Amino acid sequence: MSDPQNYTVGWICAITTDFPNIRLGLMVGIGGGAPSQKHDIRLGDIVVSSPRDGKGGVFQYDFGKTIQNQTFLETGFLNQSPKVLRAAVGGLKAMYEADGHQLDDDVKRVIGKKPRLRKKYSRPHPSSDRLYKSDIVHAPDTEEGCIKLCGDDSSHLVPRRERDEDEDNPAVHYGLIASANQLMKDALVRDRLAAEKDVLCFEMEAAGLMNHFPCLVIRGICDYSDSHKNKEWQGFAAMVAAAYAKDLLRQIPPNKIEAERRVAEVLGSS
Repeated sequence: MSDPQNYTVGWICAITTDFPNIRLGLMVGIGGGAPSQKHDIRLGDIVVSSPRDGKGGVFQYDFGKTIQNQTFLETGFLNQSPKVLRAAVGGLKAMYEADGHQLDDDVKRVIGKKPRLRKKYSRPHPSSDRLYKSDIVHAPDTEEGCIKLCGDDSSHLVPRRERDEDEDNPAVHYGLIASANQLMKDALVRDRLAAEKDVLCFEMEAAGLMNHFPCLVIRGICDYSDSHKNKEWQGFAAMVAAAYAKDLLRQIPPNKIEAERRVAEVLGSS
């Protein structure tokens, strides 16, 4: 596999040529959740990278083929997101805690105006949000669906209560995001990193970007980082992550952005 670091640095240099005044970035997209007893993460939720114990909000690791119970190599924490973005996250978190959010309604509003988006970006039915126990593995190289191949009975699924009406749904989680060079499809490694590092989410892009480009990572959860991957929740997860990013941008005064160094200057001095 080619080095994603080289590709990413080249991309950053190209984009700063086209947009020389860029100072900050939001890396918005989808990721795989790491649910645990401590963190009730569900499909369609949002995870925002947040620093812990003075370390950055993104943890980088490497592991080769993604097969069940494979080991991984820790390579460290990436740079923290800029202070202005962390402050905006804190302000928006406080606002959500006091008043709740309208992220689901925001997505519905967009789809209402653009009916062609409904099929791809509407929220799937809750019954399709299934969290399989970690020892239930979806056989590789098959196109059979999880219900047919892995079963849909309670002995294979992690029991979870329905969220109450006064709880945010989707929920927004703040914490550590793990980034690697390949897709996480291993529930046992997922659980290990969640237990040892308190990882909330897995993705593939931040590892090549954050040490070169000052940004915050925002991920909509589309699967559970296990072998039971499907694309059903990807559209909604991407849309709700974008809705959160829009709310976040409203928390940042323009003069705070102007006070940051241009990314081209940061690259030139590194």
